[in-house]
Amino acid sequence: MKKRSKSLIFALVAGIMCSSLVGCNKAAEEKGSKQVSSATASTVQVGSGEKSANGEREKISFWYLWGGDEAKLIEQMIAAYNKSQDKYEVVGTSTPDQQVIITAISGGQGPDITDDFGGNVPKYANENIAQNLDEFMKKDNFDASAFVDSALEQQKYDGSYYALPISVNTFALYYNKDLLDKAGITKLPTTLEELMEVSEKTTVVDNGVMKQIGAPFVPANYWPTTFAYAFGSDFGTPGNLTPDNEGFKKSLEFMESQVKKFGKDTMGNFVTSGNANLNTPQDPFLNGTQVFRIDGPWFYNMAKEAKVNFGMMPMPGAKSVNSDGWSIIDTSMLYISSTSTHKEGAWDFMKYMCMGDGNKLFCTLKGDLPPTKALLKDPEIASKSEAYGVYLDIIAKNNLRGLPSFLQTTEYSKAIRDAVNNVLLGDTTDKALSDLKEATKTLK
Repeated sequence: MKKRSKSLIFALVAGIMCSSLVGCNKAAEEKGSKQVSSATASTVQVGSGEKSANGEREKISFWYLWGGDEAKLIEQMIAAYNKSQDKYEVVGTSTPDQQVIITAISGGQGPDITDDFGGNVPKYANENIAQNLDEFMKKDNFDASAFVDSALEQQKYDGSYYALPISVNTFALYYNKDLLDKAGITKLPTTLEELMEVSEKTTVVDNGVMKQIGAPFVPANYWPTTFAYAFGSDFGTPGNLTPDNEGFKKSLEFMESQVKKFGKDTMGNFVTSGNANLNTPQDPFLNGTQVFRIDGPWFYNMAKEAKVNFGMMPMPGAKSVNSDGWSIIDTSMLYISSTSTHKEGAWDFMKYMCMGDGNKLFCTLKGDLPPTKALLKDPEIASKSEAYGVYLDIIAKNNLRGLPSFLQTTEYSKAIRDAVNNVLLGDTTDKALSDLKEATKTLK
């Protein structure tokens, strides 16, 4: 998820600022205490799913990270769920601060269910924040095959499931039509090798100043791993990391060749400035000085509003893999808190939000990409926009990869980004990979 805007992986969760961490935690504890006590006071048997003695439904607390207008959409979905059945009543609370939620759960005063990002599953499982879902899934004969394989895989830790995906983020290749026309390029690249060749041809330098970049080096977060996957490689598995895989090596060699051809300072200044000005009027793709761009669904509207004459396509693979649609995958997810006192109700709500009618409502209202295979083919979702069609096609191709999910994924990701940055600053590929292997040898 852009990480989420939440207006769709890797971006800006609206924050609620508290005067101090103590104040935040105290507020979370007071809020959680009121909700938990209110829910348990009216039930015959906590977590049973039965109606209370006075006929009221069992209350399920749902704290969510979305805020602002998106919080209003979430409340619509909660209302739809509450209307769809008569056992449970979900009570939503916008809480756009992960730490407040985690602190409340740890203290036994948190919500029954909440949302987050798939990359955090190992951490929350290991720290006993998220509830193991295996028994719930076994009891319901849960059909795991309904989900996009790589999306569901991100919800696992040590062989067990701790969350379900509510949406998927993938990345497409954007291209500036006017800049390609100006360069006389009449055919879009069909392989990764062709993409690199056209990227170099369309880079423009004048008197030591880069006026236009062809390569998708901005944003810095997406292209290196996407290139590695498009070469047919990956970064290993927990316990068997492969930071120096052949695809990543070729990706760094491409950047090294561009740095050498156009100059370390020339390339470095442009890329650094571009990454510092992402999604602003100074963003190189938005101001018409970047030819190719790897980005997520949220970027579509930004490019439209900037009046860029652009197109989109799945990321082409190298000749050796002879396919396209290569992308990083990330997910937004729901998890039941380990200290929930209404786990059956939370599980029922989770299934509604992550599958079928509930997930369709979520994706159509928010504009997110669905995690289930059936909804990838739903005409109502596919017709939302040109962007939707391209991204749904990428998900359907299933050439999706992600960094291995383990407790030190964050450190692994940082080490990979450092290797890319070191090549941008003038290191050779061999030196950057050697440093990367050294930095990651203790990760497991």
